[in-house]
Amino acid sequence: MKKLLLSASILAALSAAPVIAEDEMIDPSDLTRVYTQAAFFVTSDADVRMSSMFTGAWSENIQFAGFVEGNFGDASGKDGDNFGINYKNGRAQYFQVHTTNNAYMPRAGFMLDAIHFNVKGAEDAMLGSVGAIGLINPAFTGGAMVFPNANYTFGEIMGESVDGFMLNLFATIPLGDGGAFVQAWPEYMNVSGDNIKAESTTYNVMFNAPIKSNRSQWLMTKLAYGNQDMTLGGEKLEGDYELKAEIGVKWFF
Repeated sequence: MKKLLLSASILAALSAAPVIAEDEMIDPSDLTRVYTQAAFFVTSDADVRMSSMFTGAWSENIQFAGFVEGNFGDASGKDGDNFGINYKNGRAQYFQVHTTNNAYMPRAGFMLDAIHFNVKGAEDAMLGSVGAIGLINPAFTGGAMVFPNANYTFGEIMGESVDGFMLNLFATIPLGDGGAFVQAWPEYMNVSGDNIKAESTTYNVMFNAPIKSNRSQWLMTKLAYGNQDMTLGGEKLEGDYELKAEIGVKWFF
């Protein structure tokens, strides 16, 4: 059931970013910027995640991105670290960001998500999400980039209609002058229906560094520590806290 819910990876995929001039340096630390890209990741659960993003602009101050992602692994339903090539879940997203010229929040954007989960032994889950994210002016945050994010989530889990919300607070801190950065954020999610309720808390840290001097290729690593509690038909199932890791490469074009 853990993979039936939106996770930080849905938004971390925005660690990309407005369409930029050719001579402007790539900066994936800014979640309100979009770049054409492709990525490949391997997780500590032995899953493989592949994604791609294309970008464009409606005007000088409005940029957009289309994002697709697929996760593959061992779909046997057994715990462990076995590699597999079975499709597990996928997502499509539209993201649009606006330059606001506001002194407190210079850029803000919204995203629309459609998420599908292939659930072994049960009905597939389909979720939608509508969210907003903004950049707080670093002059007010000690030089760090801080991005509050809120999302409304809705859809079907185990054949039952659910809805709820997810909250994140992203913070990006640069490491030196080479482009490397650390990104950390807490995530809280709560979705429910008539006979089902799920609540999760996750603490995430990402370390990202360019592999090439022109920043067209990046090494991306992530640690996530969290748990999920679920109530099914009045019976509460409390989950243990788990630590998961992810490592991968992103190519920017």
